Amino acid sequence: MARCSNCGQKTDGNYCQWCGYPVIRRSLRRGLEVEKRAKKGVEEAKVESNKEAERLAKEQAKREAEEAKKAKELEAKAKKEAEEAEKKAKQNAELTKRVKKAIGEGRLTQQEADKILKKEELAAKEKAEREARETKAKAKKEAEQQAKAKAKKKAEEVGKKAKEEAEQQAKEQAKKEAEEAKKAKELEAKAKKEAEEAEKRAKKEAEQQAKEQAKKEAEEAKKAKELEAKAKREAEEAEKRAKEEAEQQAKEQAKKEAEEAKKAKELEAKAKKEAEEAEKRAKEEAEQQAKEQAKKEAEETKKTEEMKKAGAEKRGKKEAIQDIYEGSFELVIPPPASFERVKQFAEYLGGVENLKVIWVGGSGDEGAIIGVSVPKPTAFIQVLNEMPAVEKVDKKGEKIVVTLKAAT
Repeated sequence: MARCSNCGQKTDGNYCQWCGYPVIRRSLRRGLEVEKRAKKGVEEAKVESNKEAERLAKEQAKREAEEAKKAKELEAKAKKEAEEAEKKAKQNAELTKRVKKAIGEGRLTQQEADKILKKEELAAKEKAEREARETKAKAKKEAEQQAKAKAKKKAEEVGKKAKEEAEQQAKEQAKKEAEEAKKAKELEAKAKKEAEEAEKRAKKEAEQQAKEQAKKEAEEAKKAKELEAKAKREAEEAEKRAKEEAEQQAKEQAKKEAEEAKKAKELEAKAKKEAEEAEKRAKEEAEQQAKEQAKKEAEETKKTEEMKKAGAEKRGKKEAIQDIYEGSFELVIPPPASFERVKQFAEYLGGVENLKVIWVGGSGDEGAIIGVSVPKPTAFIQVLNEMPAVEKVDKKGEKIVVTLKAAT
C-alpha cells in the first residue's frame, strides 16, 4: 500500500480512495529522483570540469615558467662558457706567440717551449674532457628532463582524454537521466490527467450516490415519520387502555380496602369490647384477690405482732439472720399491679448490685412472679423495702411477696 501525499492516508490503486488525489507510485517517484540526480550530476560535472581545467592551466603556466627560467639559465651559462673559451683561445694564442718570440729571441729553448706548450695543451685537454663530461652530464640531465616533460605531456594528454571521456559520459548520463526525467514527467502528466478524470468520475459518482442517499434517507424519514405516528397512536391507545384498567383496578382496590377497613373496624370494635370485658373481669378478680390478700395479710400481721410480743429479742435476732439471703428466689407481685409496672420493677431489680433477674412470669391466682438470683449473702428484704416503688415486703414461705405502690 502507498501513502497519499495529499491526505497522508494509506491507499491502493493509482488514486487515493479517501481524497481521490493521484498516488505517485515508486516508478514515478524514481523518475523524479533520476531527473533530480541528472541535474545534480551535470552541475557537479561542470564544477569538476572547471576545477580540473583551472588546475591544468595553473600547472601548465608553472611548467612553462620553470622551462623559461631553465632556458634563460642555460643561455646565460652557454654565453659565459663561450666567453671563457674565447678568452682561453686568446690566451693560448698569446702564449704561443710569446713562446715563439722567446724562441726567436733565444730566451727559451725548443725543448722548454715544447714543455710549456705540452703543459698548456694537457691543461686544455683536461679542461676539454671536463667540459665534455659536464656537457655529457648536462645532456643526460636535459634528456631526462625532456623525457619527464614528454611523460608529463603524455599524462596530461591522457588526463585530458580521460576528462573528455568523463565529460562525454557525464553528458550521456545527463542525457539519459534527462530522457528518464522526461518520461517521468510524461508519466506524471498522464497520472495527473488520469487523476483528474478519476476525480471527475469520483465526483460524479459521489454526487449520484449523494442523490441516491438523500432519496433513500427521505424515504426512510417518511417511513420513520409514519412509524412514529403509528407508534404515537398505539401509545395513546395503550395509555388510554392502561388508564381505564388502572381506574378499574383502583375502584376494585378501593372497594376491597373499604370492605377490609369495615371488617377491621368490626374486629377492632369486637377486640375492644373483649378487652374491656377482660379488663373488667381482671379488675374484679384483682380486687377480689386484693381483698383476700389484704385479709390474709392482716391475719398474718396480727399473728406476727403476737409472735413479736412473745419473744422480741429472740425473734429479732432470728429475723436479722433470716433477712440475709443467698441463692435463687421468687418475688410475687400481687394484683392490681399492671404488667407495665411489673416490667419496670423487673428492670429496676436488674440494675441493683448483687442481684440478677432470671425470669418474669405470672398466674391468674398469684399475680406476676419474678425469678431472681442473689449470688452473695445480702440483706435482701431490707434492699427491697428501700426501693421507691415498693409499698411493703412480706415473706410467704419460700416466696417473698412484694406489694408495689399505686401508680400516680
